[in-house]
Amino acid sequence: METLVTFNSDGFALEGDLEVPQSAARRKPAIIILHDFGGHRDGPQQRWSQAFYSQLGYATLRFDFRGCGDSQGKRAFVLPHDHVADTRNAVTFMTNRPDIDPARIAVSGTNLGACVGVYAAGLDPRIAAVVAQGGWANGEHMFRAIHRTPAAWDKFVTPILRGRQRKSAEVLVRMHRFDLIPIPVRLRLNIDARTIMEFPVEVGLEMLAFNPGELAARIAPRPLLLLHSAKDDVIPVDGSYELFRAAGAHGDLHIIGGVDHFMFSEDDRRVADIVRNWLARSFPVE
Repeated sequence: METLVTFNSDGFALEGDLEVPQSAARRKPAIIILHDFGGHRDGPQQRWSQAFYSQLGYATLRFDFRGCGDSQGKRAFVLPHDHVADTRNAVTFMTNRPDIDPARIAVSGTNLGACVGVYAAGLDPRIAAVVAQGGWANGEHMFRAIHRTPAAWDKFVTPILRGRQRKSAEVLVRMHRFDLIPIPVRLRLNIDARTIMEFPVEVGLEMLAFNPGELAARIAPRPLLLLHSAKDDVIPVDGSYELFRAAGAHGDLHIIGGVDHFMFSEDDRRVADIVRNWLARSFPVE
C-alpha cells in the first residue's frame, strides 16, 4: 500500500509516494525513483517502476522534484543540480526510516532522472546502486545530437543566449519543452497535462552545462545499469554509450531494439527481465 509522504529538501517540502512491503519484519532495501525532464512522480514510467520494484520486494519511493508535480519550489525551474540535491535529501529521508536498510538504497531514473541519479551517486556514497534509462553524459553533446542541423541548433541556442543577456534586466525568457528536447508526435501520449511545457531559459543554460559523465567513474565498484533504446527518437543512444565510457566501462550497458525512449512504460518483457536479473545479481532483496 502506498503512503503519501513529504520530506525537506533545502527548505522545500517535496511530496512522494512510499511503499514498503507489508511483510517487512526487518529493514528492507529501497529504490528511489527519479522522474524525467519536467515530469512528475505519476508519469507512466514512474508508475511502472514502482509497481515493478515493489513486486520484487523492494521498498520504493517515487517523488516530485522541486518545482514539479505537487512539490514546493518555483514552478518549471527544472535545474539539474537542484534535482541532485533533492535526490540526496530523498536518500537522507529514507536512511532515517526504521523500516529501510540505510546501507542498501538505490536510485532508478529515466531521461533527466537517469542523469541526476548518476551524478548524485558520484557525489554520494550512500547510494548503493544506480539504474539509468535513456540518459546522457554531456549536456552539450546531447543537445547537439538532437538539434543536428545548423538551423536547428540556432533555433535552440538563440533564445538561450538572448535569455542570458537579459538576465540582468530580470526579463524572464521562456522556452517550450519541444524547443529544448523535441519529442515525436507519436510518443507524446507519454506526456500528460501535469507535465511542464514551458521553462525559463535558466533551465537550458544549466542543462547545457550539466555533465553527469564527469562523476560517473566515481560510482565504481557500486553496481550501475545503463539502458537505452537502440533507435531512441528523443535522446540518441550515443548518450548511454558515452556515459558507459565515462564510467570506465564499469557496470552493465544494454541497448535494446524494438522499444522507444519511454521503455519503462511499455511493460516490455525483455526490459523487465534485464532489470530483474540485474537486480538479482547486483542488488538482491536478500
